[in-house]
Amino acid sequence: MLGTFYRSPSPTEPPFVEVGKRVAADDPVCLIEIMKLFNTVNAGVDGVILAMAVENGTMVETNDILFLVKID
Repeated sequence: MLGTFYRSPSPTEPPFVEVGKRVAADDPVCLIEIMKLFNTVNAGVDGVILAMAVENGTMVETNDILFLVKID
């Protein structure tokens, strides 16, 4: 299923994460909008964000890589 990737909770708020930020498995890292429903995506692992693989507002689908994370 296709959805739209968003780095922040709203256009006026800062992104959930930046490159170099340490995240815990339950930390939110982005939102995916599917049919007007916004789904929070958690990191899923403990580590450090190394890179963002998609741009804000980009269409993504299941199994797309969103972030590169160096796992602790």
